[in-house]
Amino acid sequence: MITRICFALLFVGFPLVLGVKIRAQRRALGRSPVVLGRVGQNAVERWFERLSPLGLLFWPAVWLWIALGLAPLRAMPLRAVGLALVATGAALSAGSVFLMGRAWRIGIDPEQRTELADHGPYRWIRHPIYSGWLVMLVGHVLVVPHRVVDVAALATAAGVLFEALREERHMHRTFGERYARYAMRTGRFAPRLGSRRRGNGA
Repeated sequence: MITRICFALLFVGFPLVLGVKIRAQRRALGRSPVVLGRVGQNAVERWFERLSPLGLLFWPAVWLWIALGLAPLRAMPLRAVGLALVATGAALSAGSVFLMGRAWRIGIDPEQRTELADHGPYRWIRHPIYSGWLVMLVGHVLVVPHRVVDVAALATAAGVLFEALREERHMHRTFGERYARYAMRTGRFAPRLGSRRRGNGA
């Protein structure tokens, strides 16, 4: 029952957080923060931006599947570890969305210079929103013993890495040396892991 309640809350909370943030950004910026399709000249990036919204539909469907009691579940205590990871990752990701402030977008907007978020978890991690998702993905695998969930978790993790690298290239072009210094002292998804040494390309 606890598992079903947790994923029911996630199913309701995810669109709520996303909707509140999109509305707040629209008011603050005077435009939609959803900017998919603004960057991506090669075929790989174009296909990535077309397919990435599917994740926004797939994972809520998984949460509903679990909340309705239809999904197979692992035995305790492994499931408890998975639930803890899902809750921790969701809190980190949602909190980081709001801490990013006016700089938050869905996609990359080359026409609008954003602020460089370097407070809260951004002091140590360049992509805490994605870090939260990666933690959640591990949690899902530990909660639900199903090949579709395993494959989807791997595909989503690969997409998260791909998008993080795209964003880092954009930020390096936008902020130059300032971002290079920031990348040297922060990890990509965890503190100290994936920090960029001077001389590495963005």
